[in-house]
Amino acid sequence: MLPLTHQTLQSRLFNYYSLFFCIVLFLIAAILFTALYNYNRNNIAEQQQQLSRSISHAIDQELEKMNHFSMNIVYSNLVKEHFNNDLTPISEEYEGGIIIDLERYESTTTLIDVILAIISSSQTAKQANIYDFDGKMLGAGLFNGELTIDVTNRTWYPETKAQDGFKHLSLVREEDLPYSIKQHSTNPTYVALTRVYKDRHYVEQGIVEILQGANTVFNTIHNTMNSNEQIDIYVVDEQGTFFYPYEQQLDSFYGDDYVDLIQQLSLIEDKTHHITSPSDQSKQLMIHTSSSQTGLSIILVQNQKELYAFLNRMTYLFVVIFIVALGVILWISFIVSKRVTHPLNQLTKKIKQMDLTNLANTNDLHTESFSIGEIDTLNRSFHAMNQKLSHSLDELLIARSQEMDAKFLALQSQMNPHFLYNNLSNISAMAEAGMDREIVKLCENMSFMLRYISTESKQGVPLRDELSYTKHYLECMDIRYEDQLSYTFDIPDEMSTIIVPKLSIQPLVENAIKHGLHVSPPWHMTISGQQTHTNWSITITDNGPGFDPDIINQLQAFLTENNLRALPKLSINGMGLKNVITRLKLMYQNELSLDIKNRQNGGAMITISISTQESKMEE
Repeated sequence: MLPLTHQTLQSRLFNYYSLFFCIVLFLIAAILFTALYNYNRNNIAEQQQQLSRSISHAIDQELEKMNHFSMNIVYSNLVKEHFNNDLTPISEEYEGGIIIDLERYESTTTLIDVILAIISSSQTAKQANIYDFDGKMLGAGLFNGELTIDVTNRTWYPETKAQDGFKHLSLVREEDLPYSIKQHSTNPTYVALTRVYKDRHYVEQGIVEILQGANTVFNTIHNTMNSNEQIDIYVVDEQGTFFYPYEQQLDSFYGDDYVDLIQQLSLIEDKTHHITSPSDQSKQLMIHTSSSQTGLSIILVQNQKELYAFLNRMTYLFVVIFIVALGVILWISFIVSKRVTHPLNQLTKKIKQMDLTNLANTNDLHTESFSIGEIDTLNRSFHAMNQKLSHSLDELLIARSQEMDAKFLALQSQMNPHFLYNNLSNISAMAEAGMDREIVKLCENMSFMLRYISTESKQGVPLRDELSYTKHYLECMDIRYEDQLSYTFDIPDEMSTIIVPKLSIQPLVENAIKHGLHVSPPWHMTISGQQTHTNWSITITDNGPGFDPDIINQLQAFLTENNLRALPKLSINGMGLKNVITRLKLMYQNELSLDIKNRQNGGAMITISISTQESKMEE
């Protein structure tokens, strides 16, 4: 990653946008998640409170029905009559048989019928028993009749007496019931509601016992636990006696541990608390509710993992949504930053592409309109500057072109003085020798060359004209050096119409002859050409000493670095290779390729190659 000081505008905008939107997204997500999380936690706690209250209310209703039933029996006139008669048996034995008190019998059966009617109409209890303190009991429900039972032997007797007329609740096992009742029992465990009965003078007369099946009293708990196996419910009284579960298994009963935990931590009623399970040390939620009517406390315990399963799924979903939203935000930040910087990138690209040779190509930028005012202003300013620069360059190029044309004309109007001197000396010597035919030939060649040079041609000449001029030059050299100089032309006819700069081939030939004379004759030169569908080339080879490597490097560097901003000085005394290279590049631009090297078997080779593929693509 680039240092911050070297980052691009797009990367900075992307970083700033991403950071801003990520912070906003994180804050929104954190607030929303916290609100939803707390809402669901509170909802779970409220559900626990409602469940605990509904269970407590359902138990209170069952016990309240038993309490009303016991009160109805206590205030019944039939019961009062029985207590007034001390529950005297309806039959007595004597030596001759059994004497039945019919009046007592009718009164007893009537009382039993009344109790049975109450039981059958509302299913208030399974059994109702009335005890006196003389060992007599009257029962109705599962067993209907009278029994001789010492009430002091009942398990609930001490606590019931201590209540002094108020109700007392206890659990009674089936095996603790009187035999006659046990024979008709349908439940293994019963909830017993007992209270002392007093007469109008507040004298204790007996005890009323109402029995109801534990499965009926705690039916709501059964249904709740059957629908949710992960919940534990305990019912305990103020003395720490557990009413539920009434069938306790010591290896899985932890009610005492929860009671101790409530007392040790002073846990508030009707409020959900987070605790550690005494069995497997797992996290649990616990709530306890006490009933003011019965004194029973409901302890409800649930596994936190199960309760918070929805919260965990919600958290996972929230994380997924957050990651997706983060990806979308990063993508939007990238698109926005790219859209903002695209005009600048486009403008920068055009500026980088701008050169003195292609200023006109950037003029299409003014046709675009950018949505950002500052960038649009910058674009218009750049276009205005570009137009001014283009006009200035056009004027400069025209001036340079006129200057070069003037130099070309000056060059074309003169011959190499050394060349003229040598040829005039040759003519003089040949005249003395009577070589009239050679003199005529030499004069014709010189006349053609003077006429060719003096002709103005700014747009170049056909290759055949340049080659003809070169041949006349070589014929002059041939007359001078006779058999010591030989040359060969191998140019395809289809290349004759190619346009080349004037004096582009002959100076290269002249340079080869000039440097080739440093070796012993014979001297040989080849001018060859080749044309394909993508380019054409002309190669000039000689058998001279070749180029100095430094000269080759200088010429290659000049070809690579010459961007036409500065033209080389034109020499009257010989054209020079740099001059030829410059004029070739002026005409062919980037299509020109020049290869200058020494041959392996001696001599130099210069190849001018012009690509025709680019020009065809432009057309």
